Amino acid sequence: MTAARWLGTASVWAAAGTWALLAAHATVTDLRERRISRTACWTAAVLIAVLLAVAAVAHGRPAHLLSVAAGAAAVLIAGEVLYRSRPGAVGYGDIRLINASSILTAWWGLQWPWWALLAGAALAVPQAAAAHARHGPATTIAWAPALAAGTALIALTRLTAHGTAP
Repeated sequence: MTAARWLGTASVWAAAGTWALLAAHATVTDLRERRISRTACWTAAVLIAVLLAVAAVAHGRPAHLLSVAAGAAAVLIAGEVLYRSRPGAVGYGDIRLINASSILTAWWGLQWPWWALLAGAALAVPQAAAAHARHGPATTIAWAPALAAGTALIALTRLTAHGTAP
């Protein structure tokens, strides 16, 4: 393995590790305090983006960052529209977590942020149904654990099936 390829591989793994730390932090704070740290999300998102930029350059594919940006931007825009149209349906901390997750998963293609979001939503259904049955339709749930699990599922399958190359 060349030094550049090693750097690219290490950068993708570092981005995944950064996201994993954010996911763990967001899960704990969402379950305990029903909030997700703005600082943690934006710091992790910027670090993930920088690490993926290093990886793209190291792999000799800097133009791949346009694809990553497009994949993350599509989810970012959809999340913003959802939040603005139904602010009670999802908290803005969840939107920030989704944005950071989308930057990571977009590394493997435009569709993967959507699959991560879909997986997270599917994993939240049992919790949401139970909360709805117990407390009525106005109840809320902590979304971070399911969103983190959905993204982890996608990131792990992509790393296993596709590796770290863009």
